[in-house]
Amino acid sequence: MPRTEPPAPAGPPGLTAAQAHILAAQSADPSYAGHNVGQYIELFGPIDTAALDEAVRRTLDEAPWLRPRPTTRDGGLPRLDTSAAADPVGAAVDLVRGQLACPPRPELLTAPGGTGLAPGLAGALLVTAGPEHHLLVQYFHLLAVDGYGVALLGRRIAEVYTALVRGRPPGPTPFAPVSVLADADRAYTGSPAQAADQEYWTRRYADRPAPVSPAGRAAPAQDTTRRHTVHLGAADGAALRATARSAHVTWAEAVLAATAVRVTAHTGAREAVLAVYVTARTGPGTLRVPGTAVNVLPVRLPVRGADTFRSLLRAAAGELALLRRHQRLRGEELAREVWPEYGGGRVPGPLVNLRPFDTELDFAGIRGRVVSLASGPVDDLSVSAAPGSDGRLRLDFDVNPALYEAAEPARFAGLFTEHLAALCRAPDVPVASLPAAPAHP
Repeated sequence: MPRTEPPAPAGPPGLTAAQAHILAAQSADPSYAGHNVGQYIELFGPIDTAALDEAVRRTLDEAPWLRPRPTTRDGGLPRLDTSAAADPVGAAVDLVRGQLACPPRPELLTAPGGTGLAPGLAGALLVTAGPEHHLLVQYFHLLAVDGYGVALLGRRIAEVYTALVRGRPPGPTPFAPVSVLADADRAYTGSPAQAADQEYWTRRYADRPAPVSPAGRAAPAQDTTRRHTVHLGAADGAALRATARSAHVTWAEAVLAATAVRVTAHTGAREAVLAVYVTARTGPGTLRVPGTAVNVLPVRLPVRGADTFRSLLRAAAGELALLRRHQRLRGEELAREVWPEYGGGRVPGPLVNLRPFDTELDFAGIRGRVVSLASGPVDDLSVSAAPGSDGRLRLDFDVNPALYEAAEPARFAGLFTEHLAALCRAPDVPVASLPAAPAHP
């Protein structure tokens, strides 16, 4: 059975609803490391490391709830040099993944009075991968900050660095205080908006649809995942953009619909129930807080052989619109109500992570490429998508190693991208006529 998540207590004052649930889950299983998240920014060019140290320091000073900040004795970022390795970036990533596989120390889960957040759950280091080639690595626990918040931090570090290098003061901080998130949650609790969301989700999942999985079984999420990454080629990327544009949708709907097609094709199910990340930031100022509000809620997409990809894109667009409209109700609470047999902690089944965040940042004219290393627990499999500055999609396929063998992420990625390309090149052809089509007419 999946890992059992206890109901979230109210939590210490100042915690967001998301943090309360994460704290409850981590406290129930202190040895679990799956709530660690991380990324690196790959920098190509002559970086001023002193200015970068200062940019990171100033950015984190603007978000004082993310502390302490590990530094060297001179106040700079810790340094790591992997330039002598056969694969310098790979060597650095392996070391960071080792860090992400370590659970937080139990004492770090108790916040000091008045901060509302756990200390010591965030860090950064600077890796030298070669001449004029560096990685700014950032790692966090979801109790401290979510993926959206990490994107805010990366953008601000680049802004401050650029200002310092060009000899001008950085502009005023774009961040709102972390209390904005907790205040928004308090205002939502017991409100008519929460009642409306509860009514919507209860009605939408009254039939308690069974999640479907390519693995055909369930297992607890592990500390780490197995990953395979694909960058869509230029021709496939152009076909995806053209199809999405003609259907008046975006790459996000295309990835969601393609995931539903792939999952139903693999399992023979008539419908895909997918877990989808949402920011859960709808209140004033909440989009300016580098903190934790992330939520995971279900989307259900029926797939029949007579459907075309264009019709599925329209269905996906409608589902995402409803999801965003009702994104504040906690997925943990919905999961306990709808799928109690799955442990009650998270929406079960395949996960889709649509990341419309910056994948490239400007460090005073030096390109910084943002690469996600881990986004949180993966109970089954996860499809994570992010568009590059050139419009090409990066697709990360993560799987639970308790369910899938080492070769499975690459195999699923190959089938997914092949299927996506076929769907985009023939968006008006019934999916039953495409390779690996759903079995149901």
